[in-house]
Amino acid sequence: MERIILHCDMDRFYCTVEEKHDPSLRNIPFAVCGDPEMRHSIVMSASSMARQYGVRAGLRFADARRLCPALMYVTADHNKYLAEAKAAREVYCKYAENIIPYGLDESWIVLEDGVTWHEAAQIAELIKLEIMYSMDLSMSVGVSYNLIFSKIGSDYNKPNGLTVITRDNYKGIIWPLSAKDLLFVGEVREKALAGYGIKTIGDIAAADPEFLMRILKSKVGYDLWMFANGNDGNFHPENDSINSIGNTITPPKDLRNNEEVGAVLYMLASAVCARLKKHGLKARCVAIDTRDNQFNKATRQCTFDIGTDNINHIFNQAFRLFKNNYCWANPLRSVGIRAMSLDDSSQLSLFSADDCVIMVDVDSQIKRLTARFGKLEVESAGTHERL
Repeated sequence: MERIILHCDMDRFYCTVEEKHDPSLRNIPFAVCGDPEMRHSIVMSASSMARQYGVRAGLRFADARRLCPALMYVTADHNKYLAEAKAAREVYCKYAENIIPYGLDESWIVLEDGVTWHEAAQIAELIKLEIMYSMDLSMSVGVSYNLIFSKIGSDYNKPNGLTVITRDNYKGIIWPLSAKDLLFVGEVREKALAGYGIKTIGDIAAADPEFLMRILKSKVGYDLWMFANGNDGNFHPENDSINSIGNTITPPKDLRNNEEVGAVLYMLASAVCARLKKHGLKARCVAIDTRDNQFNKATRQCTFDIGTDNINHIFNQAFRLFKNNYCWANPLRSVGIRAMSLDDSSQLSLFSADDCVIMVDVDSQIKRLTARFGKLEVESAGTHERL
């Protein structure tokens, strides 16, 4: 018998958790997001009523409010979501030993050898029922013979759905779906594929993998071809590692000169280096991401010969990148720093704090920015930390 895998995906996780703790929310359209007074506030999850107006995760709260003028917000409470996610995984552990978390609200459950398809579907139903009655939450489950198809299955019939995808029926279920429904096909890759008439998962499966690698300019083209054909051999979420650590700030008002940007970059470098130290990592590459007030985006990066978690060095490299590449055609809406090419080398950094002279008076600039903007909120991104 072949292995059978369940993919459990909590339905509208953040919103349903909030509804559980405050049942009055079930009667109004609302979204879970950051502070809506900050310009960077993004919808993390939309309630059923909000979704009827077209509100979806990823929208700016201001844009979501235009779609649904009555939209209310709930500020995200990550400790609350973490507790619910842990409780759900305790349920999964009753049915199998091999649990692979994927973010807060998703997990794969690899069933023991010898379980039949009928038994797997029954296990999926039991898990759904226990989550519903013991936790007052809803989930959808995909059942398949590989990680990729089981994940697609959990999205196939939401909410509270159960979809079984076997070697006999996958072509009829999976291949007609849009290419964007395949894991790792985002907006950019979807557009690149569509330019060559590749619009469905079936189109990816039928394409020449060498051609896919050429048009996507990456080995990921071969991986997508494998995934579309039901082969998850190149996908190892259980070994998920930290590829980059990044922080971004979108202040309430635009940044207008190098000194202001320098102060913000120093705050970001401090946060990035604290996270590097937490994970015992050093960076051999730093990148800056800028977005001006016309929403033009740019990324610049540089590499080092030796890894570092030194705040001053990472700041200086980031600030040099900014000054050498940004021409101030427009004020800046947001700026970010990412540390990349990470490793856990214990080799001493060549860059001591004493050797790195800060290139801007950050202390006075931070005080000025705080007086002008109030407390700046740093957004983190780039780590994949297990519960």
